[in-house]
Amino acid sequence: MYLSMLHHVRFYLPEMYPKLRRILFLDDDIVVQRDLTGLWDIDMDGKVNDAVEPCFGSFHHYVQYMNFSHPSIKESFSPEACARAYGMNFFDLDAWRKEKCTEHSTTAGRLW
Repeated sequence: MYLSMLHHVRFYLPEMYPKLRRILFLDDDIVVQRDLTGLWDIDMDGKVNDAVEPCFGSFHHYVQYMNFSHPSIKESFSPEACARAYGMNFFDLDAWRKEKCTEHSTTAGRLW
């Protein structure tokens, strides 16, 4: 697994860009081969994030990334659920702010 000092910067996007309503976050190894303008027409139905789920075989399941010995994690997540790929994420920053995702992610980070 690749980790960078900037790995968690995405959790602070609403604070970094307070005037933006939506943002497309691409990792530096993503190659864009077509126009992505259509993403702004997606109805996210109040959801915070649209992302790719790369679940195949035994790869990218929560059990590989989360501490399921902690009761809060065990109660809140399924170990076999698919984790999302962070390479390309489309965030609704208004929904993010409303749901206080930054606050929740920094609190939950102690459980990982």
